[in-house]
Amino acid sequence: MLNAYHLKSRVNTAFLSVGCDLIVKIFDFLYEKEEGYDAVPLAATLMFCCYVLTWFLQVGNRIDFLGSIRIEFLCAILLILISLISGLKLRLANNPIFYVVIVLIVLMIIQIPLSYVPSHSWDIFYNRVIKFSFMAFFIVIFVKSPRGLIFFLAAFMLACAKMGQEGLVGQITGSMVWENQGIMRLHGSTSLYMHPNSFSGMAIGTLPFIIYLYDKVPLSIKIFFIFMVISSINIILHTGSRTGYVAFIGLLLLVFFRSKNKFKLFFVGLTLVLITVNFTDAQYKGRFESIFTGKEAAGNSSGTRLQIMQDAWDVFVENPFGVGVGAFPAVRIDRFGRFQDIHCLYLEVATNLGIQGFIVFIVFVYKILKTLILLSRKIDNDLYRLDAVNFAVTIDDHKIMMKYNRHIKDLELLKATSNAVFVYISVRLILGLFGQDLYEIYWWVGAGLAIAIFNIYGDSSRKTDEICRLSGVC
Repeated sequence: MLNAYHLKSRVNTAFLSVGCDLIVKIFDFLYEKEEGYDAVPLAATLMFCCYVLTWFLQVGNRIDFLGSIRIEFLCAILLILISLISGLKLRLANNPIFYVVIVLIVLMIIQIPLSYVPSHSWDIFYNRVIKFSFMAFFIVIFVKSPRGLIFFLAAFMLACAKMGQEGLVGQITGSMVWENQGIMRLHGSTSLYMHPNSFSGMAIGTLPFIIYLYDKVPLSIKIFFIFMVISSINIILHTGSRTGYVAFIGLLLLVFFRSKNKFKLFFVGLTLVLITVNFTDAQYKGRFESIFTGKEAAGNSSGTRLQIMQDAWDVFVENPFGVGVGAFPAVRIDRFGRFQDIHCLYLEVATNLGIQGFIVFIVFVYKILKTLILLSRKIDNDLYRLDAVNFAVTIDDHKIMMKYNRHIKDLELLKATSNAVFVYISVRLILGLFGQDLYEIYWWVGAGLAIAIFNIYGDSSRKTDEICRLSGVC
C-alpha cells in the first residue's frame, strides 16, 4: 500500500505533468500560425481580450483608480492605435449587414436635432450608441480567423462566468438579494446588470454559446461550461424576472426546434425542469404563475406596463416620425404626467425613431439573422464536400490530412458560433417584448460577430476549395 507521503508525491507529480502539458498547449495555440487568414498580431488580440473583459465586467466601476483614469476609454484608444499601426483593415465589401448598420446610425443622428429633448438624445447617442458600437468595430477588426474568434469567445465567456459566480455567491450569502415587488430578488453586482431583469438577460445570453460550443471543447472547458449553466440557472430563477422566465422558455424552444437530436434535448430539458421545480422556493413559483394569472405579491407591475404601452402607442400615433433618441420619458411626463420608460423594445423603436426607424431596425435584425442562417448552410455544404475528401484521401497524404483535420475544426467552430449568435439575437428579441433594449450592446455584439464570421468564412471557403483540389476529389 502507498503511504500518505508517496500518495501526495504522486498526486503532485500528476498535477505538475498536467499543468506543464496545458502550458505547452496554450503556448502552441498562441503562436501557431494560421494559413489562409488575415494575420492579427498576438499582442493586439490579447489587448482586445482585455478590452472585452474590462467592458463587460465594468472594471472601471469596480476599481476606483481604473475608473478615475477611464480604463475602458484608454483601452479603446489603444486598440484604435494598434489597428492603425498594424495596418489592420475593416473588411466590409459585399457584407449584407454593414450598409443597414450605417443607415440605422444615420437615422439616429437625424433624430437628435429633431428630438423633444436634443441634449438628452445626444447624451444617449454618444454614451450608448457610439461607445457600444465600438464593440462591433473591434470585433470586425481583430476577429479575422478561427483563432481570433476563440480568443473573443474565451474573453466574453470568462466575463459572463465571473458575473455568474458573483450571482451564485450573492444568492448563497444573501449579499445581492433584497426585496423587490414583494419577493426576494437577486441583483447584479455592477450598474449595467444591477436590475434583476438585466441580470437575468445576461445569464440567458450566455446559454446559446454554451449549448452550441459544448461538443467542440475539451473536457476541462466542458466542466467550466457546466458551472456556467448552474450559475446562469441560479440567476434566471432567483432574479424573479418574468421577462427572463419567458425568454428562457423561448430559448429552450428555439434550440429544440433547430436541433436534429430532439429526443436527447427533450430528455435533458425535462430533467432540468423537474429538478428546478422541486428545488424552487414558493415565491418564485408564484412569480412565474403571475405571468398567467396577473396576481402579484406586491405592486401592479403588469398593470403599469400596460399603461406605459398604451401611452407609448398614443405618443407614436401623435408623432409617427419619432420623438427623438431616448426622448419618450420626457414626452410622457409632459403629455400624461407619468414617468417611466417603455418596457417594450418595439414600441421604444417606434416612438424614438418613428416608422422609418422601426423599418430599418427590423431590416437590421433580419439581415443579421439571415446572414447567420446562410452561413450555417454554406458551412454544412463545405463539410459535406470535405466528407468526400476524408473518404478518398489515405493516411499517407500527411500534408492534406493536416490541413483537413484543422479545417474541419475551424468550420465546426464557425457553424457552432453562427448558431449561437442566431439564438442569442433571437432571445434578445423575446426579451425585447418586455424591456427597452434599443440602446444596449447586444445588437452590436451580434452584428460584429455576424460580420466577422462572414469574413472568416470567405477565407475558409477558399481553404475548402484548396483541400478539395489537392485531394483530387472536387
